[in-house]
Amino acid sequence: MTRNRSSIRTLTGTRIYLKHGKFYYVAPEPMLNRKTGKVSKWHILCTEKEGEDKAREVRNNLIGTVESPIGSGDFPAYFSKWQKKILKDRSDATPKDPAHAIVWATGTRNLKSSLLIIEKAFRDCDVANIEPVEVAEFLDQWEGRRSAQTYKATLSKFFSWCCRKGIVKSNPAKEVEVTAPPKRDVYITDEQFNAVRAHLLIGEDKKPTRTGEMVKCYVELLYMLFQRGTEIRLLRWDQITPEGIVFKPTKTEKKAGTKVLWPITEDVRAIFNTAKRAAKMGSMYIISNEQGQPYTTHGIATMFIRACKRAKIDGITLKDIRSKASTDAINQGYTMEQLQVSLAHTDSATTRGYVKNKVAPVNEIILSLPDMENQNHIRQLSNKLSNKN
Repeated sequence: MTRNRSSIRTLTGTRIYLKHGKFYYVAPEPMLNRKTGKVSKWHILCTEKEGEDKAREVRNNLIGTVESPIGSGDFPAYFSKWQKKILKDRSDATPKDPAHAIVWATGTRNLKSSLLIIEKAFRDCDVANIEPVEVAEFLDQWEGRRSAQTYKATLSKFFSWCCRKGIVKSNPAKEVEVTAPPKRDVYITDEQFNAVRAHLLIGEDKKPTRTGEMVKCYVELLYMLFQRGTEIRLLRWDQITPEGIVFKPTKTEKKAGTKVLWPITEDVRAIFNTAKRAAKMGSMYIISNEQGQPYTTHGIATMFIRACKRAKIDGITLKDIRSKASTDAINQGYTMEQLQVSLAHTDSATTRGYVKNKVAPVNEIILSLPDMENQNHIRQLSNKLSNKN
């Protein structure tokens, strides 16, 4: 039984709906929006003020950009076969914890979106005839961005699978270099860090914020425990043991499987106690929203950004807190090896990337020019050269 339309009757049959002051097109199946590069059923068309006619026009243009995945080459057939395999493998590896499963599902949607873009780009190609130059031309669309690295890695995995199946003899993606995005070189000063913590508690109206105390705990745990945001957002009370907390980073658990035991210090325990008092309702998660659920990445980042704005601080993000903690640890005398363990890194080069130089090192080498004591000799040589000319 279909549900009754709760939007404008004149749009019946168009799959256009009015919601929150905007017209949306709801596709029968998830589709790629070429403008945003994302795969979704819901697509924003225009605002309510722009009107129904504008919504219909944008919808028609949107649908017109959706092309059949079938091309003239054999790439789609092989790519589809490989895609089914990796998506099945990913589905089988879905975490059992509901909150981690949501994060995993988001990663799967992003993967499907990039696979669609790749399939469309090479659909008229035969796999065996694809040259490195064609891969390079595709990747150049995202030159200097992390997306180029992601697409190259995906293509390389596909062509490696093709090599194993005897479809191709070499991997053209391996022959292509991509420019890595510039490394972020931001250090949050103590003054900035403390200012943001203070402004998380007080809103624009100078009154206490409803959720500021909990988000402040999140920011402080990011600093104290050196972990990625996902690990702190999804940290559960039952993970705390008398020995401490065992962190196994979700980003690398399937590949590296690194883990680290963090003993609970008095400062960390105090933050836990504050989070428990700040919780609006009982929750299995240490950092929880008003419904007792973990914050979304976007939701908690938005509150951090607003606090930065109130503190009149630009150019810092939540991810920079991990770099601040790493830099502070080195400056307090801890070694790079100790820091690598704390960050649960397998590669020391990755660890070094987190340490930012707060001040430029001072040069201690001082030289003197040769023969400074014999200036007359220098002048005589100069005069001889001048006379020759």
